[in-house]
Amino acid sequence: MREHTFAAEGLPMRRSVIVGGMVAAGVGVAVGVARSRPTLGDWRKAAYLATVGVPRGPTGWLTVMVMPSEHRPFYAVVAEMLDLRPEDDLLDVACGSATLLHEHGWRVRTVAGLDASDIQLDAARRRLTRRIEHGTAEIVKGDAGALPWEDGRFSAVACIAGMDFFPDPQRAVREMYRVLRRGGRAVVTMGTAAEDASTAGQIDALGLRVFCEAYARRLMEDAGFVDVSVTYPPWGGTSRVWNAVSRTWGHPEARVVLGVRGS
Repeated sequence: MREHTFAAEGLPMRRSVIVGGMVAAGVGVAVGVARSRPTLGDWRKAAYLATVGVPRGPTGWLTVMVMPSEHRPFYAVVAEMLDLRPEDDLLDVACGSATLLHEHGWRVRTVAGLDASDIQLDAARRRLTRRIEHGTAEIVKGDAGALPWEDGRFSAVACIAGMDFFPDPQRAVREMYRVLRRGGRAVVTMGTAAEDASTAGQIDALGLRVFCEAYARRLMEDAGFVDVSVTYPPWGGTSRVWNAVSRTWGHPEARVVLGVRGS
């Protein structure tokens, strides 16, 4: 498949935007943790938070340019776990710039993405321009806790790196279950492998929600999912470079939860 870049899709790649984003991210890191005698792990998390969540402003553009390259190898893992088929209708919750839908959506009948960031949504629409024009793709701004689709609209749902930031993860998972049809599959990432089980469900000092395996399973099963499984693939997928980066940042693995909608 031809690999697209943001330049090819018409997104600005000006050096000033990149430099501005880096400066803004650095300021955000310093303000967020400098007063609390941070550990190296605190600095890593703060830098991560400076460019994720709901991207906006200069750091938002930095995220739009960097994140697709970082996550692309991992999206291949997610697509394989979803076992995408030609008859599938795929939804990506917290879709970002729609890299998953763009890189792997060719396998399915229709794709849809939802995000809360205007910058990410603009990038996503540019990536999927042709499919949107042909009526096989839609990108909408919205809340993961109130998905704007009818019951049973999709056969596959993905949610990558979004659960850490949702105000109500339980509600979000229930909404994913609601929009899935019977037998539909959901693949959701929930935190990293090293979190303390005693703090599961809580928000840490830097704004990230903490998950553990038991809590992740319970969220899915309480929503109605069956055949729930939890795996820990590397965040960098098959990429040695991004796996090295993930280890450096203290996020070597992703907790990936697969569930199937029953009756």
